[in-house]
This record gives sequence, structure tokens and C-alpha cells, in this order.
Amino acid sequence: MNRIDLAGRLRGIAIRAHFSQGLFFWLCLTNVTQLVQLYLYEGKSLPSEGMALLLLEGMLRVAGLSLLLTMLCAFLPRLWRWFVAALSGLLFLVDVFSLTHYNSVLDAGLLQVILATNPQEAVEYVATQGKDILPLLVVAVLLIGAFLLHRLYWWRRTERQGSFGLYGGLLQPQRRAFFAGRRVRVFSFVLLVLFAGSACHAFADPEDSVEKLPRNLSVGRLAANLKQSYDENRSTAYIDYALASQPVEILEDRHDIPKVIFILGESTSRHHMQLYGYDLPTTPNLSRREQAGELTAFSSVTSPHAGTMAVMRTLFSFYDNDAAGMWYDYGNIFDILREAGVHTSWLSNQESSGFYGSIGRTLASRCDEQAFTSHLAHTIDLSERYDEEVLPLLDDALAGDGRADVEPQSDFIVVHLMGAHEDFKRRYPASFARFTAADETGGVRDDAAARQIRAEYDNAVLYDDHIVDAIIRRVENQDALVIFLSDHGEEVNDVRDLVGHGDESSAWQRDIPMVIWTSAKFCANHPGDVQRISAAKDHAWQSDEMIHTLLDIMKIRMPQYEKEKSLLLD
Repeated sequence: MNRIDLAGRLRGIAIRAHFSQGLFFWLCLTNVTQLVQLYLYEGKSLPSEGMALLLLEGMLRVAGLSLLLTMLCAFLPRLWRWFVAALSGLLFLVDVFSLTHYNSVLDAGLLQVILATNPQEAVEYVATQGKDILPLLVVAVLLIGAFLLHRLYWWRRTERQGSFGLYGGLLQPQRRAFFAGRRVRVFSFVLLVLFAGSACHAFADPEDSVEKLPRNLSVGRLAANLKQSYDENRSTAYIDYALASQPVEILEDRHDIPKVIFILGESTSRHHMQLYGYDLPTTPNLSRREQAGELTAFSSVTSPHAGTMAVMRTLFSFYDNDAAGMWYDYGNIFDILREAGVHTSWLSNQESSGFYGSIGRTLASRCDEQAFTSHLAHTIDLSERYDEEVLPLLDDALAGDGRADVEPQSDFIVVHLMGAHEDFKRRYPASFARFTAADETGGVRDDAAARQIRAEYDNAVLYDDHIVDAIIRRVENQDALVIFLSDHGEEVNDVRDLVGHGDESSAWQRDIPMVIWTSAKFCANHPGDVQRISAAKDHAWQSDEMIHTLLDIMKIRMPQYEKEKSLLLD
């Protein structure tokens, strides 16, 4: 091999090595948003030491995956290497925009919204968000320009110094490249060993998963989200088809209530509500309304399950705790009400997609209108989205009757709250941090940390009371009925050393509040209904039979309706 051939080969090796090192650092840089997401998602609730370890592990995973992807790209054609670099940069800008507006990097929920957006909607959105998108485009142009200038500078410097041996001095650059290469190999080996340790930790952690590791890199997250979106769309399409296939046969329809609002709470235990005898004033508004004779608080209502998804399967359909088959093989309240001419709406401050949001989105799709405060797949774990954000959605839904082109209609509106779900201190704004550890008594643990957690839960219940009252105030002057029910309860070191829910064997976690509020006009127009509601106050009942109660209240009869399963008494 002559000197020129050797120089050409060294040139190629040097270019690829330079590009690989640049690609590695570029991937690390453009995935720093993952660390921001990790802080928002988990780090905020940890002490400083735990947060530091969490972010350190996050940095390790980003760097390890970046190195693996860089090594893979070394075997790909140049065009593919450039494509990976460009895609990572584009996803970085998308993540920055998404973090700024939605407190989350791009996830399956946002991706589904993007894929479902038509060109006109896309143009309108870009025009609306132009002031925020333009700076990102400027940053993108500057980064591309800086990268191209760096490449040009490096190329000219190596040509000028004869780094490829064309002008002599070949041996010394080779030595420099050798030592530089050895340092890179040692660094790569150490990083891969540490990354392997992080992967082993993912195996050992039941809440983590090796399958989630690729999501620590934006390119891997995009691939996983595309697959998840595809799978969810297929599953949703099948369930929608199954639900639509259920026959709706109305035997009798005498519905006469203009407004029914169903507030579905989250993780609210009646054992922490002043309304049910709790020793702290956590429900001042509901307690005041009960004393005024406006509402009935049911004392013996339980949930069939201690988890949201299992409850959601039974709450609005004829599928109950003893039913066979799948929940979507049964009729649901929304299709029935649509057939009866009742306008239905689903307004939610919970996920619209993802594993936990799938049933909510499916039920929402059976309604005439649906609106979510967020399109994220993991809203539960973010702190900024308080339940008050659902109130403007309710205002819009209620304002629909006032349009000139809309006739007066009967409305059934579901408002799905985040309620008192863990992490409790993220469920309420600072102005509702009324209770402190000093206010707390009782519970199986009496240390400061346990009392603080109970105080945060009580503050979440206090804020819940505020939101329910705000919803009631919006229909006070109408012929309206409001139902408030929690999906399940919560343990907060009440009967054992445990905070949370999900234990099906726990009766405490299935003790839930249920309240029915009636307006003055409703009481005047439906005295018989008011009497039946009041008479059922202490009736022992389980919420998987809710559809029978709703049909009973709304005076709609179906072949599947069973009078004995209604909460109300004759």
C-alpha cells in the first residue's frame, strides 16, 4: 500500500471517528430534556439525595444508550448517520416545546393528537403558537450553522496540518490518534459497564423495566410511542366496534331532568371527609350544603375494586362485579342516553391515552362531546395540572345550550377529576395547604413524616371539596342534579402502615363517598325524586350497579335494567 492510499484510508478513519465522537456528544446534548422530564416526573417528590441519585442514573442511561446508538451508526451508511443526528435534533426541539407547554416530553398521548391532526388544524395551531415556535426555529438554525462552521474549521485545520500524511508528519498524527483512541476505548468500556449495571437495576425494580430503557433516548422513545399509538388505536377501534354493536332497546323513556352532572373523583376516602364525621374541616362547602338540606351524603356506598381501571369497567355499563366476559360486551349508559336524545359530554383532568387512560378515552368516545385538559399519557404524575383546569371545559359544555342554533336539551355531563391521587401534595395549589403535620392525629404511625403525608392528603380532599362546590355553583339556578362519587378510597396510615390503594382485600380502600346534590328548582319540580334520594341515605350499595341508579333517576327503562340494583328506594 503506497503512501497516498494509506493517507486516504487514514482520512476515512479519522472522519468516521470524528463524526462518531461528535454524534455521541450530540445525542447526549439533545437528550438532556429526558433528565428534565425525569425531574418533573419523579424527582420533585424525592429528597435531595434521592433526586441526585435518580438524575445520575438518568444521565448514565442517556449516555449509555447514546454510545450504543453511536456504535450502531458506525455500521450504517453516511446518510443514515446524518438522519439519526437530524432526527435527534428535531425531537429535542419538539421536547423543549412540549416541556414548555405541557410539562412533558413527547409521549404517546401527544403523538396520537399529532397523528390525528389534519393540515388545517396544524396550520391553525402553528399560527396560534407562532411566538413560541419561532425562537425554537431560530435556535435550530443557529445550532446547524455552528455545527457546519465547526466541520469546516476541522476540515481546513487537518488539511493545513497534513493530518492524513499527505505533506509528511504522518507518524506523529498516527501516534496521537492511537492514544486518543485508547482513551476513548477506556471511557466507552467503563460507560458500558455502568450502563449494564443500570440495566440490571431495571430488571430488579418492579416499577422499572428493561423494555423502558430505550425510552431514555428520544429516538427510542419515538419508536416505542409509535408502536404504542398503533396498538392503542387498534385496540380502541376494536372496543369501539364492540360497544357500538351492543343493541340499544328503550322500553320506556320519561327523562325529565335538564341537567345531570356526574363528578367522578379519584382516590377520595370518606374516612377523611368532615361530611362523614372526620375531625378536621376538610369539606366545609359540602358540609354547609348538607346542613342547608341541599344534598344527601350516602353512608354505606362501597367500590367493587381498589383501582381505577377495574372500577371504570363497571361504573357506566351493565358489566358488574359478577358479570362474565369483557366489559365492552355489555351496554353502556352513553349509547343509551344518546338513543334517548340526551346530550352527553365527557370532561376530564386525567389521561386521554396510555395504559391508564385507555378506558376513559374509550368511554369519552361514546359521548357527543369530549374534552381533556391534557393529552399526556401520564398526567397523574405531573404536578401542575390542578382540577380547576376542568372548569373552563365545563363552562363551554354548559354554554352550548345558550347558542341560537341549539335547542334546549337534556344534558348528562361526566367530569373526571384527578382528586386526591398520589402524590398528594401535587393535587392542590399552595393556597390550599391549610393543614400541617401539627393538625394531624390518629393513624397507626405518629411520626412527623406520617403526619405530614396525612396533612397533604387532607389538603387534597379540601381542594376536592372546593372543586365539587365550584361545579355545583355553575348549575345552582337550574333544574339540575349533581352526583359526586369517588372511584375508590385511599389508605393514609389509617389502619396499617400503608399509603396508597390497589389492595383488593382492603375494605378501607373501597369505602367511598357518594353525594347527590339537588337544586331548588329540582326540588320543586321533582319532589318524588328528592324523597327517594333522601330515603336511601343509609342504603348499603356498591358502585358497580351505578348504571341501574342512573337509569332509575332519569326514568329510562331497558331490558337489562334491574330495579333491585338501584341505590334509590321506593
